[in-house]
Amino acid sequence: MDTWEMVDAERSEFADLADSLTPEQWDAPSLCTAWKVRDVVAHVTQGASVGTGESIKQLLKYGFRLNKLLTEEAIKGGARPPEELRRELRATVGKRITQPGGKPEGALSDEVVHQQDVRRPLGKPRSIPEERLRCALDDAAHYNNSILPAKKRLKGLHLRATDLDWEIGSADGDVVSGPGEALLMAITGRPAALSDLTGPGVATLRGRIAT
Repeated sequence: MDTWEMVDAERSEFADLADSLTPEQWDAPSLCTAWKVRDVVAHVTQGASVGTGESIKQLLKYGFRLNKLLTEEAIKGGARPPEELRRELRATVGKRITQPGGKPEGALSDEVVHQQDVRRPLGKPRSIPEERLRCALDDAAHYNNSILPAKKRLKGLHLRATDLDWEIGSADGDVVSGPGEALLMAITGRPAALSDLTGPGVATLRGRIAT
């Protein structure tokens, strides 16, 4: 399966999840600060649909404050009825749009992480296919920007998955081990995943996520 095929599979499963949600679950909090479940769905739909030109226009509108842009546009989009959000999420399957400078691998990791942002607080766990999880981990661990400072967050640590053959980091670094999904969520700054991890490096990682 190539990367775009994995993205489509992830989007299809996210759309299936959205179709199963109750009205109360649409308004439940997600793992993303200030976002409800409906806002997360709006965000991933926007990410799959907004091309480079429109992205630049939005950045100009928000004075190049990317965090503010993402937060406010998701909340604005999430205010629409669930029926509309479900339909638009399903329509992302097959789209081949990436954010400026982005790659299909980035689209995949974004989809995987945001689906877990919804599933974890709703108590709807799943088993992420290993190929998708490995690709998402490889991608997320190499981000180095203000929104996803993974390289800074993981400096001096050694991450090791316990449910698939994947590890990264300094050979002599403090170990952080656990399920690949929990490692992915921690790498991308979700403190809720830290309780699923063990090792002497967890405290360091916790402190870096909190700052």
